[in-house]
Amino acid sequence: MSGLSRRQFLKSLGAVAALFVAQRTGFSFAQTAENFEMLVVGDSLVWGQGLEEKDKFYSLTQKWLQNELGKNVNLKVKAHSGATIFLHEKEAKLLKKGNISETKSFYPEVALPFPTLKTQIETAKNEYRDPEKVNLVMLTGGLVDITVAGILNPFGNDKRLRSDIKKYCNDDMFRFLEDACLVFPNALFAVVSYFPMLSNQTDTAKMFNAFLEAYAIPRPLKPLANNILIRQFFKPIKNKALKRSRIWFTDSTRELEIAVNRLNDKLGKQRAIFIKAPLTEANALETKETLLFRMEKNGRVGDYFYDERLTECKSVLDELKKLTGYKSPVRQCEIAGIGHPNVEGSKAYAEAIKTSLHSLVRTKTMAKSL
Repeated sequence: MSGLSRRQFLKSLGAVAALFVAQRTGFSFAQTAENFEMLVVGDSLVWGQGLEEKDKFYSLTQKWLQNELGKNVNLKVKAHSGATIFLHEKEAKLLKKGNISETKSFYPEVALPFPTLKTQIETAKNEYRDPEKVNLVMLTGGLVDITVAGILNPFGNDKRLRSDIKKYCNDDMFRFLEDACLVFPNALFAVVSYFPMLSNQTDTAKMFNAFLEAYAIPRPLKPLANNILIRQFFKPIKNKALKRSRIWFTDSTRELEIAVNRLNDKLGKQRAIFIKAPLTEANALETKETLLFRMEKNGRVGDYFYDERLTECKSVLDELKKLTGYKSPVRQCEIAGIGHPNVEGSKAYAEAIKTSLHSLVRTKTMAKSL
């Protein structure tokens, strides 16, 4: 141990141990290029619906990575609201009818199933000079393939819901990850899961108010509909929706994690990491401790892009309807920020991501000291 102090020896030993752990897991950021390349694909959750750029959890992760790695983190974002994993047959026919390319981008706050996650990956590939240098791909996917309305539908079949969750969050996600790993052979795929939409702490009156807004009930009529007597009839609907919300949260969390494990097992090394949602039922829609954007007075949603959506939703949806026949309620698009993580909810997601990636990033930091 000549010329090496006890402190230096222990520091080096710790770095070696960290590298050994990374080798066993099969992935680390220890051999990244001079700049770190980060790609974001997926739906409205990872896009950060209604949030300013600085508050989106991918931006918070980028800033953290730059501080930890001590290098520039180049960020490319292809995610947008409404993206499905693969293109469904119905949407494929509509795009063909309108002579619209699957790669065409629209205002990202408008929930549209295209470009899909698959197309986002392919588009990003063509924009990188060297796809092999992409280090991290952060993503969400699976919810839009079923839709929020389909999940919370109080008259829906629970068995069918479970089957759909397995199909999209497990089988389709696994297939997507397999393909994406070939496109970006050296990237780690961070699969972020979804949160509980509703809970027994959700305020019934406020939830019913959001429901009336979503279906564009004229505002002067809302007090007549949203009263203590009518809400008694709404409670069974709420309870059924709550049950399906719990099925969605439990099953989607499990199936997404299974998809990640299937991929790693098949490839014999870690290519993906599962990041569990940090939000609980206490943070669901219209609870006292909600971490989601909520409906405010006069039918406004408390996010930062509500006013923009009032203009962009009508413009985009009218154009698509004219070209393809695609129909989607404008009012639902306008209030799309509701139920998405607010600034504090986004911070909670960023912390969960940091915790999951911490050991891989620390490996890099420690390796520099060797």
